[in-house]
Amino acid sequence: MEIPASLLVSSGTYAYVAVKASLHSADSAVFGLSDVEIKALVKRFPDSKKEVINGVLLKAPPIEVVNALSQLGYRVVATTGEAEVVWTMQRDI
Repeated sequence: MEIPASLLVSSGTYAYVAVKASLHSADSAVFGLSDVEIKALVKRFPDSKKEVINGVLLKAPPIEVVNALSQLGYRVVATTGEAEVVWTMQRDI
């Protein structure tokens, strides 16, 4: 079965991160950040650099973290969950 050309995605190079939190939480876990991105977010959200397995815990609600990551060039490409949500974000590299 052949995939129609209109469904093929352009071949770009992307970086992905995941933000995991409850919408009611004051903390958000972020996975996949570079060291430079972690420093930028910790500067924006003081007292945040508590490391979790494969990520960092930020002292900020998830929507603030998603908005901060959008300022770093990321955009939301997928979400999943109910009580706890994971936002998958992508940026061009």
